Amino acid sequence: MMNATLKIMAACLLLLAACQNPGKDKQDFIPGTYVKSAKSEYSIADDTLIIEHTNGTSYKITQRTTYQAIRDGKLLPKKHLVHYLNASWDDSKQELDETTTGKVYHADPLKQVLTIKNLTYHKIR
Repeated sequence: MMNATLKIMAACLLLLAACQNPGKDKQDFIPGTYVKSAKSEYSIADDTLIIEHTNGTSYKITQRTTYQAIRDGKLLPKKHLVHYLNASWDDSKQELDETTTGKVYHADPLKQVLTIKNLTYHKIR
């Protein structure tokens, strides 16, 4: 009797695990802070995305960029930019769609990254 009960409980747990929505995992992963750095012979840039879930499928994105141009081998003064954007989660496509610029954010909870085209942001919290 006990063995049959354990088998039924195990089957229920497996069924529950199979029914989990993988898109929900991605959507739950999205809120947080992401960073990306880039350097070329012409500039150095640090980019931070802060993504907050506001309600339902809506998100607020704050993008903070610090940029330093390089001219004749010398760093010019830092420039700081801040953009405030809105996005919504598209469950059918499993992506976050930013409404102003049309950027598409793809979440990868396993790698702890968010990608926009060929740009990769690493989640730090």
